[in-house]
Amino acid sequence: MKLLIAVILYLFPHVSMAECQSLWVDHDYNPNTPAIQKQVCDSPIDLPGLPNISTPPIQTPTIPPISSPYLPPIGNTICREELVYRNGDWITEMVCY
Repeated sequence: MKLLIAVILYLFPHVSMAECQSLWVDHDYNPNTPAIQKQVCDSPIDLPGLPNISTPPIQTPTIPPISSPYLPPIGNTICREELVYRNGDWITEMVCY
């Protein structure tokens, strides 16, 4: 039985990582307003992650990118590009909610 589970997890590694992450998000590209924590998920069926217990990172001034049309996944009503603090850097990602 353990061997079967190990084989399944090896063949489908994305299944074992199906969890949302609580990340700092700059929703308005304004460094004067504080970043907020949001659950960022790869799939609509991901489980909520644990809250990130840390202080908000320092934001740098940035210009918002030009958005392209995007259909939100099932269960979400809106998607937009927001700055997300991931691995020590602010990066632009599509965030849906």
